[in-house]
Amino acid sequence: MLSEKEIKIKAELTGINRLYVECLNQEEAYTYAFYVMKDGKVLEKIWYAASPHTVYWVTEPGLYSVKVFVRNQQGERVSRLSPEITFAGMKPVYCSGTNGNEHWKWLKDIQRVLMEIWTNRARMFRLALYDYQVSNKDSYLGMLWSILNPLIQILTYWFVFGLGIRSGRPVDGHPFLPWMLCGLIPWFFINSALVQGAASIYMKSSTVLRLRFPVATIPMGSVLVAFFNHAVTLGILLVMLLCFGYFPNFYWLNLLYYLFFELVLFTLLAMVTSVLTMIARDFQKLINSLIRLLFYLTPILWTVDRLPAWAQFILKLNPVLYIVDGFRDSLLYQIPFYHHMKRLLFFWCINVGLLVLGCSLQRKYRNKFIDML
Repeated sequence: MLSEKEIKIKAELTGINRLYVECLNQEEAYTYAFYVMKDGKVLEKIWYAASPHTVYWVTEPGLYSVKVFVRNQQGERVSRLSPEITFAGMKPVYCSGTNGNEHWKWLKDIQRVLMEIWTNRARMFRLALYDYQVSNKDSYLGMLWSILNPLIQILTYWFVFGLGIRSGRPVDGHPFLPWMLCGLIPWFFINSALVQGAASIYMKSSTVLRLRFPVATIPMGSVLVAFFNHAVTLGILLVMLLCFGYFPNFYWLNLLYYLFFELVLFTLLAMVTSVLTMIARDFQKLINSLIRLLFYLTPILWTVDRLPAWAQFILKLNPVLYIVDGFRDSLLYQIPFYHHMKRLLFFWCINVGLLVLGCSLQRKYRNKFIDML
């Protein structure tokens, strides 16, 4: 049986403003929650997870303490308050008439959101895996739809565009079907990630938000569900390439970079769009309309050869085309990912901007989500 006297807590300031808290009573069957308090008032609640430690970045001077809750498998719970730690404050940094706290607020938002995701990463992954497994649970064929659905779409597009419009002509010396698949397979993930990411918080709001779930993990969890389906469709793509005589080589390793890039990009987009959907439900309908437009404006089923140079330049600013080109460069044209260095730097700069915007929106509106229902 748990006892408050047995709970031992380690709390200390490390670095400039890093408050590290750890429960020294570590058992595999225990789960831990942390209430970060300043001057006796709760600032942050980090709900039950298997991790016995947490990190909180403090910015305002004051007396900080952490109340640690320990719960065993029988549901018994005890708590212990850590000793108070005095934080004198960060050195002010003045910039254009703005005080240091305001100047670095965006960095504080990023730290808190990323730490919330990292602290709850195991729970987020388990929930995403559960959502993926139950997505087709109510159908007779079950998980088989993860293969059948993309196959039906692939055959439809190949019949219309490959046989109907192009009459089977190859593209740059490559058969149309594998060329088309290198663009269509990443699009399946992009479509799902955009739609599910934008609706992620709203779809779980009735239950998860009322339980004080770590909200920052919800958009990324929805993108992970789409990524699991993406892994299945990648298998279809690789099998089809082998059937057409394309065998693995060094350039296929470039896919690891493009998979990482698309996972980061659409996670950050989901962080932004999920908040915008909570603010205005019309944004979800706008996303659905824009996705259809984006599909036909991106050279997934057609080539840009006949377009003028200025139109090709504009299309290259599209991150979806960057991913599609990356798949084709890796699997067909044998071009390394660092060959297009200017595009690489441009799109990672976009990711940084989305990171700042997404974390700021998450921190600003997370306490207002219940009022938006």
